[in-house]
Amino acid sequence: MKVDVSLDLYRIFCAVVRTGNMSAAARELFISQPAVSMSIRQLEDRMGSPLLVRTAKGVYPTAEGKLLYTYLEQALGLIQAAEEKYYQMVHMEMGELKIGASDTVIANFLLPYLEKYHKLYPDINIKVTNKTTYESLRLLRNGSVDVCFINLPIAEDEDLEVTPCIEIHDVLVGGERYRMLAEMGMELKDLPKYPLLLLEDLSNSRRYIDRYAEENGVVLNPILELGSSDLLVSFAEINLGLTYVIEEFTQRELQNKHLFEIPVEPPVPKRSIGMVRLKNVAMPHALKGFIDLIEFPKEKN
Repeated sequence: MKVDVSLDLYRIFCAVVRTGNMSAAARELFISQPAVSMSIRQLEDRMGSPLLVRTAKGVYPTAEGKLLYTYLEQALGLIQAAEEKYYQMVHMEMGELKIGASDTVIANFLLPYLEKYHKLYPDINIKVTNKTTYESLRLLRNGSVDVCFINLPIAEDEDLEVTPCIEIHDVLVGGERYRMLAEMGMELKDLPKYPLLLLEDLSNSRRYIDRYAEENGVVLNPILELGSSDLLVSFAEINLGLTYVIEEFTQRELQNKHLFEIPVEPPVPKRSIGMVRLKNVAMPHALKGFIDLIEFPKEKN
């Protein structure tokens, strides 16, 4: 049996049982006593039996009314808890921020924003999953993360919303042994003559460098492939070979003369770090608060 009863009638009934008095319930609910009495009569009519026993001193529930009250109090308590949790999430007093990104992007781009976000919203749980571009996109598609920050470009996908965050430049660098190359520069066709260190070919950054070389008629054969950009930098600093790094993320090593930028003709085309979300998926408030902190590049007229 399904009874069409409004939530307000249930709330009024519970207030009357809890206070044991129509007038007290009216004061608790900030409505008139006649409105309370009318609501109880409407509820009893719809339920098909008396729910309260009226006495000169007040009211108390019938057996049926007591049973109904027991379950309604639990249900209304859950509704109130749900509303409270909802508003806590809306006002950033609880929730979870789930991000997928590579270690390079996390350390060199996201970290300052994460620090500021945590200071503003200390009750939000931050979960950052360290994965490559393609692994991060997989996590995004299966719902494990709400957003990912990755190395662009990626293949066009009508299900993805891509927003460039920061423009980056891939540059060739070497240690002290290759300082003269930094002064002279080189042509890309001569790069295979030197020991080359690159990221593993699962990396989107590595694939970008490979495509750039192939488009200019050069095939790159690294002597060493690593899964970490930091390791590439360390190996290049001890003169194990040349490597490509993101110029914006390697300023300290370049300024301290631990590495030297080697001009290459033609240079690697610029690219971007991008934010990727699923289209047509509602944005959690925790994520919106984080995105609001990011300084996206202004669109050029």
